[in-house]
Amino acid sequence: MKRFAIVLSVMMFVMGLGITAFAAPSKDTVVALGADLTAQQRATVLELMELTEEDLSECTVITITNEMEHQYLDAYIDPSVIGTKSLSSVILRKADKGNGVLVTTKNINYCTTGMYRNALLTAGLEDTDVLVVGPTKISGTAALIGAVKAYEQVSGEIVSDKVLDTAMDEMITTGEIAEGENSEEIEELIAFIKAKLAAGDLATDQDIQEAIKEGEEKFSVSLTDEEKEKILQVMHKIKELGLDPEKLLDQAKDLYAKYGDELINNAEEVIKKSFKDSVSNFFSDMGSTVKNFFTNLFS
Repeated sequence: MKRFAIVLSVMMFVMGLGITAFAAPSKDTVVALGADLTAQQRATVLELMELTEEDLSECTVITITNEMEHQYLDAYIDPSVIGTKSLSSVILRKADKGNGVLVTTKNINYCTTGMYRNALLTAGLEDTDVLVVGPTKISGTAALIGAVKAYEQVSGEIVSDKVLDTAMDEMITTGEIAEGENSEEIEELIAFIKAKLAAGDLATDQDIQEAIKEGEEKFSVSLTDEEKEKILQVMHKIKELGLDPEKLLDQAKDLYAKYGDELINNAEEVIKKSFKDSVSNFFSDMGSTVKNFFTNLFS
């Protein structure tokens, strides 16, 4: 138990070294701008991103249209709420291995950094710094599309519509449930269930329902039957995608940072099972002595 806690503590420290800080603009920096920004709104967005129009020539710039927003959001949000203008904007930079997915927001008043991060990990993002910006206070729900499309540019990987739809469903479901609860606890509950799912421990609906119940107790939240059913359906979709346990290291360290041994007492075997190989990979670029030390802790 103590050995596992030590591992996660050191992982938190090492991975925390990649704090979000956008370097000088380059082609590894992708800026996704809302297609309907006015000149003044565009200037505001760039200022919040700490970029100039001249800087954009050094970046890869893509546009997110209102049509794209409706394509991915109409199934989950009333089209009238989405509106007719695309304003959410994103700056994304591929970071060093081990950095994790780090999200910051400015002028976003609905989607939290945790909601974005959970969904982006489901979409397959890794080692990426993301800044989501609105020209004024906006919900930011459409920004997930910009972040994923920007990631495609820097990674060379195509994120399928099925994956993006699942990530969008997860984010919207989290947001809807969090309106009646503490957002952070709901985000952590979702991450907790996903960790169990990735470990292969949730083979049936009953397994998922039991994990939801365990999460309610662990994170001190109370869900309605309708909310539990929504989470169950999201987990079905995530399960179909197949989660890479290695990409859940970010979420594991965050959960431990807040709940420590209390969480590990109930989830050690699940997370340990998921991350045994990942710990070895995580430290693959470090000196052999350190790498062997961490590998031996799990032997």
